[in-house]
Amino acid sequence: MSPTPASSVQEGASGFASTGPAGHRRRMRQRVLAHGAGGLADYELLEMLLFYGVPRRDTKPLAKSLINQFGSFSAVLDSAPAVLQGAGVPHGGAALCAQLPDVAACLVRDSGSRRVYLGDWDSLLQYCNTVLRAVERPQMRMLLLDSRNTLLADEPLAGVTPKAKPAAEFVQQTVAHVLQRALEVQACAVVSVYLAEPGQDVQTLLQTCAPFITGLRKSAPLLAISLHDHLVVGANAWASARQMATDW
Repeated sequence: MSPTPASSVQEGASGFASTGPAGHRRRMRQRVLAHGAGGLADYELLEMLLFYGVPRRDTKPLAKSLINQFGSFSAVLDSAPAVLQGAGVPHGGAALCAQLPDVAACLVRDSGSRRVYLGDWDSLLQYCNTVLRAVERPQMRMLLLDSRNTLLADEPLAGVTPKAKPAAEFVQQTVAHVLQRALEVQACAVVSVYLAEPGQDVQTLLQTCAPFITGLRKSAPLLAISLHDHLVVGANAWASARQMATDW
């Protein structure tokens, strides 16, 4: 028996409204509009981003391949456009993905009157991985917080890089600068963050930051300022002085 042609399927029979990439993309967009993107897996988020650079084919295999190749969704977004193109992403999709970290940083910085809360690990690491992701490395920064652990100021410490034997005078000057700025903005707490270059070992860098950390820990309480932590943040790893210390 020959198969029944599509035109002869009886009216009212159930079936797919559409098939192929176009129908799938429509369903994905409707899902996000109805329920938000919070329930999507990382590969699904990347799959949807690739819609704009790959107009007429399924992007799910490419999305999964990219995450497998780079190790994570965030690592894909951190990659340069040329690297993404070398991995099979068309020019438009590569350009869009590469711009997203900067877009995320702008969204947090321009959050209006709502100050950024940095009073727990999740919020602090999220801030480092979004706002500070696009900051030039290596670089030391000071996060100055109020009594509710909301951010008052995020400023660079120019010229401060971990050294095996930093000069005592330089350490004192750096500590004094941090505390002076904290007083100027009426901060109650400080979190110092060193943004490491790719390939640098975060644990080793944390050890070389010890003179600065010790100086800040000793001096800050004299001005009723708390040093919450000193972090070293790499591309895919981080280290905390507070977690490493036994007497914090």
